[in-house]
Amino acid sequence: MASWDNQEVTDRHLLPYVDSATASPDVQAALQTLPFERNIFKLLANAESFFPSFMKTLSCAWSDKRTLRSSDWQLIVLRTASLLNAPYEWAVNEPVARIYGFDDEKLALIRAGNLTSPTIFTDRHRLLNDMVEQLVRENKVREKTMGQAKSVLGDSGVMEVMITQGLYALLARTMESARVDYDPPIPGLEDQLRGYNAAAIEKEKSFTD
Repeated sequence: MASWDNQEVTDRHLLPYVDSATASPDVQAALQTLPFERNIFKLLANAESFFPSFMKTLSCAWSDKRTLRSSDWQLIVLRTASLLNAPYEWAVNEPVARIYGFDDEKLALIRAGNLTSPTIFTDRHRLLNDMVEQLVRENKVREKTMGQAKSVLGDSGVMEVMITQGLYALLARTMESARVDYDPPIPGLEDQLRGYNAAAIEKEKSFTD
């Protein structure tokens, strides 16, 4: 089971990992949505009727039509992982966050929930953090925060925050309930991520707030 301090694979997961080699064609294709497989998706694949559609929905996080920035997306995911005590979710997404410029100091502060530094975080970051914290702790975003979010992110951006946080909260609860194991090392992961996200990485360089 994944833990914050020990990445040893215990192989004590409570649901099986679906093998793409023996899965139905639809599930097999869905498991290949990303250029590498992850244990969390092999767990989700047990729900054969839901899994292909779920992966299509999740893949919208990489869409170039998305309103939210890639750095917004990663902040939402990492804060969700931290608040829901999901170390595997953090471990899977930390390499993605790093290609968007999240360094050791920034990651440590995000995990701790301390986004007060004006030199590391912006008001936009703090707004996103407020939304995630309120969703996790209060099951809703407060009306005042919604008003601020609409003015900064627009209606589309607000809805994308809600959907993104909800999807990754589902993933966090699934992986913790099923006692997911850490994945084996993926050779060349950073290069794969940079290639897969090349356009989004360039786009991030244009943002100053």
